[in-house]
Amino acid sequence: MSISEFLKSALLIVICVFLARFIMPPSYTPVIAMAVFLPFMTQHKSLQMLLPVSILFLSDLILGFYGQTMIYVYGTMILIGLLSRMMHKGTVSSLLLSGFSSVLLWHLVVNFGVYMNGLGTQSLAQTYLLAIPFDLKLLFSTVTFSLVFYTGWSMTRKSLLVSTRN
Repeated sequence: MSISEFLKSALLIVICVFLARFIMPPSYTPVIAMAVFLPFMTQHKSLQMLLPVSILFLSDLILGFYGQTMIYVYGTMILIGLLSRMMHKGTVSSLLLSGFSSVLLWHLVVNFGVYMNGLGTQSLAQTYLLAIPFDLKLLFSTVTFSLVFYTGWSMTRKSLLVSTRN
């Protein structure tokens, strides 16, 4: 596999993550998994933080914006980019730990934003409790997509190593 084929594959992943926001339910999204996985693909710090937020923004232009909680969603995605970069060790275990930590961060920050904006709950504890089913699905999708990205990345790296040896 050549470098141009690798770049085409990376672009294909970005397009698929973007399109998944339209096809899949909101709780099954590869966007957090992409943010968690980007340190494996690039050392470019701005790209690690801004690409997932850009995908959210571009898809929100089509899907519609959702009021005052958007700042919590976008801010959390930036924090997830920072967290992923700090936790990145190049191993599948660090990837999974980063995924779990990112969904926990999402749960705490985004649902705090839901509570602060008075979106139908009596207490912060109730807001967190009601969000658990959604966020468990988010955790499942984050772990699943992270492992898919890692497997594809590992196979691509091996393919590139073989092709450069020949």
